[in-house]
Amino acid sequence: MSKFLYCIRHGLAEHNINYHKYGVSTFYDSKYVDTSLIPEGFQQVRELRRGWNDLTRIELVIVSPLKRTLQTATELFKEHPVPMIALECCREYPMGLQTCNKRSPRESLKIKYPQVNFDDLQTNYDEMWFPHREETIEELNSRIEKLKHFVVSRPETHIALVNHSSFIGQMLNGHISYLENGETELEHCVPYIINL
Repeated sequence: MSKFLYCIRHGLAEHNINYHKYGVSTFYDSKYVDTSLIPEGFQQVRELRRGWNDLTRIELVIVSPLKRTLQTATELFKEHPVPMIALECCREYPMGLQTCNKRSPRESLKIKYPQVNFDDLQTNYDEMWFPHREETIEELNSRIEKLKHFVVSRPETHIALVNHSSFIGQMLNGHISYLENGETELEHCVPYIINL
């Protein structure tokens, strides 16, 4: 059975804006751990909710357990209740050193986002984030394969993945676009469809 995976990058977040002010150092700034959406990011989500014709076809939402994706998913589907599952394997790349990609404690996320299933998070504090090194591309590819296997194992055919630019880019094209290299990143709050 063919699966339609709608990959949606989160709305504009604090670290995205700070990058234009401070460069890549903002990704490593301890003041910005697990960054949130900014007002413009919430507006992007609302615009997608109003204009996305396939929204009501979605049977399941898989979401990265970082705040910016959780905020995007819960705002996007608040008028279309659908099961939501947070998976550790679909977090942003790299997991390690970049503080914006370090997840908040599971217990605080469960309180703030009660509509999301956090059973996949095995530990309260983030033990997958490497404090002394960045994740490798091979490790990211392994996580992508784990996600694909999960999607294929599900009974639903129309699934939304609320996720991140690097993860989605690597999954779609085998390439991560970096602004510092003059490349164009994936757009915020735009569905990119993969058939699995």
